[in-house]
Amino acid sequence: MTRNGNESHHEISAFFKEEFLKHKARLELQKEFYSDKALSDIETALDKIINDMDTICRLDQFSQLASQLLERIDVITNLSGSPSKYSQKIH
Repeated sequence: MTRNGNESHHEISAFFKEEFLKHKARLELQKEFYSDKALSDIETALDKIINDMDTICRLDQFSQLASQLLERIDVITNLSGSPSKYSQKIH
């Protein structure tokens, strides 16, 4: 079975949405370390990225942009530095 561009974009979008949702869940576990305003701002940014992922994944520089966005949010959540048992439980 061959895949058309729409299926590929949908799969890529779904993958990155899941990655950002993991960061959002991790942020929820860390909320005591942030002011309400900072937490709200970060959640708003994550929600926008997640909601716009279908459009973002169609951009020419998508891979680079998605990687940069994940790196930037990881600076906040440190999900990549957490023990794997935590990252697996977050959904």
